[in-house]
Amino acid sequence: MNFHKIVDLEKYLDVAHHVPGRIRVKFSPLILTKPAAICAMREHSELPAAIFNARVNMAARSVVIEYDSEAILPDVIEELIQGTDKKKKAQIISDLYGKLMSQTS
Repeated sequence: MNFHKIVDLEKYLDVAHHVPGRIRVKFSPLILTKPAAICAMREHSELPAAIFNARVNMAARSVVIEYDSEAILPDVIEELIQGTDKKKKAQIISDLYGKLMSQTS
């Protein structure tokens, strides 16, 4: 799942548990009515190296994302999921992609 898609799905998501490096996000059952959202959650091709793993558990209605907490600050990833300021989220995404994708080149 890429960061842009997380923002697009924000109304269906809620942080259930978060420690630096690992976040569990619960999703509303309503997301299951949106095939594009399910595909987005399962898509990992756009993940930067700082995201180690992203697992979807449909039975628990959750996504666990394991990430490098030095490359992506914990408060930043939580802001992407639960923040309400769209402009701030857009800036965070832009900054993250610029920083993380340049590390893989």
